[in-house]
Amino acid sequence: MYNPEPEALRNLMVNYIPTTVDEVQLRQLFERFGPIEGVKIVCDRETRQSRGYGFVKYHSAASAQQAVNELNGFNILNKRLKVALAASGNQRQRNYNPQQNANPAANMGYYGGNFAAGYPQANPYAQQQMMAMQQQYMMQQPGQQPRQ
Repeated sequence: MYNPEPEALRNLMVNYIPTTVDEVQLRQLFERFGPIEGVKIVCDRETRQSRGYGFVKYHSAASAQQAVNELNGFNILNKRLKVALAASGNQRQRNYNPQQNANPAANMGYYGGNFAAGYPQANPYAQQQMMAMQQQYMMQQPGQQPRQ
């Protein structure tokens, strides 16, 4: 089906997705803002474990922008989602800053973890606790803070 709106305005990149969240749950979180064409969580080729980021593609740019406005910074399982328009390959090259990559510690980010791979590491011992909390956070409305 042809869509006249540019894909760059409809495709979102979602960072810091908890490793216990799957594509069905991610879709449920994002579909309240409009119809979705596709959801993809990027996984390690060998282990098949989530790398903690993915993509959500909407049918309309307005829905995508509303999702960015509402879900960027949304807390889920003690992680704060980073939601933004996904940059195309050309945009990434234009925005490349070699100074930023000169200090590997600067890429470690708020959550720490494996900065060489570019994603935070999950604590395997927290897996059960995260799964128990998952339902509470997935049902939470955007803009609300989790109950303590």
